[in-house]
Amino acid sequence: MRYIDTHAHYNDNAFDLNRDEIINSCFNSNIDFIVNVGADKKSSIESIELSNKYDKIYNVIGVHPHDVLNSTAQDIYDIYENYDVRKTRGIGEIGLDYAFVKDNKDLQKNLFIEQIKLANTLKLPIIIHSRDAYKDTYDIVKENIAEYGVLFHCFHPTDELVRLVLDRNYMVAFGGNITYKRSKSFYELVKKIPAENIMIETDSPYLPPEPYRGTTNSSLNLPIILKKLAEIKQIDEEELSKIVYDNSVKFFKLK
Repeated sequence: MRYIDTHAHYNDNAFDLNRDEIINSCFNSNIDFIVNVGADKKSSIESIELSNKYDKIYNVIGVHPHDVLNSTAQDIYDIYENYDVRKTRGIGEIGLDYAFVKDNKDLQKNLFIEQIKLANTLKLPIIIHSRDAYKDTYDIVKENIAEYGVLFHCFHPTDELVRLVLDRNYMVAFGGNITYKRSKSFYELVKKIPAENIMIETDSPYLPPEPYRGTTNSSLNLPIILKKLAEIKQIDEEELSKIVYDNSVKFFKLK
């Protein structure tokens, strides 16, 4: 089986001591492509540079809600205009996160909407981060159409979001979090999402799957995620592998 990591952060400081070693080990272990994702101005530039260094790495650029006070949609547009973006495949990760900061919701919402508009201008899909903000995420995505595609990263399904995914044929990506015990609560919703709407990811170096929690995550853990997803959806693992692989190639235009 071959794999594609649709969301990773190999520019993260966690890889400073062994970045090249880890990336090369991934490409020598059935990982065909990696999409490296920006979270602010600096990491977006780093993602572009990383993708230009490695043939099989592509990039996504954008401002994470945590950086709402430091980076803007205009910053991402300026990067797009001034860097080599031949391998840029989306605007992300963008969205809402109320887990730790709740007094800047309006700023987060405005930045989210601005980046959806930017993605439409640049004819790129969006990659959404949503944490403890599912109702506001639903409202914004429903009212502000992303014309070139939507991927919910590290998808935590709710009834409303699943209906939106099904109604608009959006994509979702599952990572190591689906192996956690607390995630059993949403397995029934996962079963409702067709395999044709699913991808897999690691969010490296974050969210390592069981039994590797507490370690630095990498794309080498994709088989664990796929195996668990196949169990939840009661689909043959090899069949699911081919479907999510093809979904990823199509969405990110990787070939």
